[in-house]
Amino acid sequence: MAPDDHAYLQRRADAELECARHASHPAAMRAHYLLLGYYLNKLFPGGDDPAGAHASFQIAGQPRR
Repeated sequence: MAPDDHAYLQRRADAELECARHASHPAAMRAHYLLLGYYLNKLFPGGDDPAGAHASFQIAGQPRR
């Protein structure tokens, strides 16, 4: 991966994390965390993420999907 690509993906991951942290709607939060997962998977391919970016997670007060 080119250094510029890595820097771009890192910036996008940081931005998605910030957006997820400040999202007021559970669906928006989930969307930002999913995008964050995609960026992290591009940054760290083959990492220790057996479920991948498609892993389901539970948002407080919401049913598990």
